[in-house]
Amino acid sequence: MRNYLLFLVTLILFSCQEEITLDLPQAENKIVVEGTIEAGYPPYIILTESQGYFEEIDINTYQNLFIIADTVKVWYTNNTGKKETRLLERLNLSDSLPPIYTDVNWLQNWNGYSAYEFSQEGRKYYLEIVYNNQIITSETTIPQATPLDCLWVQKSETADKDFKCEIRAVYSDPANQQNNILIKSKRTQHYKRKDSLECLVENTPDPLLKIIDAGSDVLVNGESFETYFPRPNDNGFPTGNYNSYRTKTCNDSTLEFKEDIVIIKFSQIDEPSLKFWRGLVRQSGTNGNPFSEPMNLVSNIKGGFGVFTGYGSVYYKVPIVIDTTILDTIKPNIIDIF
Repeated sequence: MRNYLLFLVTLILFSCQEEITLDLPQAENKIVVEGTIEAGYPPYIILTESQGYFEEIDINTYQNLFIIADTVKVWYTNNTGKKETRLLERLNLSDSLPPIYTDVNWLQNWNGYSAYEFSQEGRKYYLEIVYNNQIITSETTIPQATPLDCLWVQKSETADKDFKCEIRAVYSDPANQQNNILIKSKRTQHYKRKDSLECLVENTPDPLLKIIDAGSDVLVNGESFETYFPRPNDNGFPTGNYNSYRTKTCNDSTLEFKEDIVIIKFSQIDEPSLKFWRGLVRQSGTNGNPFSEPMNLVSNIKGGFGVFTGYGSVYYKVPIVIDTTILDTIKPNIIDIF
């Protein structure tokens, strides 16, 4: 009897098993735009194509992401009502940057000093991309830049090593207007040990600017306040420190690690761009937490994904030397605006 019942239960359990195949709808691939126009510099546009969530990723995936558009152009309307247009061409600027669309003709004739008169604060700019019979459009405004009062370097109070530092700043928010702030940084100098076997150090600067934070002045309108700029991590919310000069013994020699040198990009952006960048900050802050609330990024691209942002920016060069105070802005090399 016992064997019979066991057989019956086993039969019932196995007879309930059914293989289910889910026929998931395939989302249409769309163009993803990362577009920038900044006062004094030519616009640049990075174009990729979205990938399906379940698509395979292999060694060719990265290269195949970047698309070749039929035309990419940016324009504004001048005081007489005439369109001032720039046709952008594809360019590989460096090995560390993806291919971009920019004003190649201007770059080829640039003397290294003159400003790009086409891009100015206060203007509204329009973007049009034609690709594979699709027309993708967007618009943005370059706001007026607002500088920081000052920046300084101090030893981190929470780090366990004396050479770990943080960058702090004071900002006076202009009253009676909405200010939308986007902050990015990158290390143009960062020394670390080459490997664990050799007593050698090497400079490993960050290839691109990384986002620190984005937000509006709703809670601080018209006020002066102190803030700080943590180092962006490779993944997740920025919580890192910067390194000051230090030495370390290696076998019979002494290794010297020069201080980090950091570029801070402090920008005003318009509200549609802020919605995208603030969403990106919130997503990175979840750090892959599977229990966090899912959210879609708000895009200002019509016919695609991504963002076209106008930047009213000021730049600061900050050597990580404790008690150093920075008051003056700099004009960065064109490679440092990326």
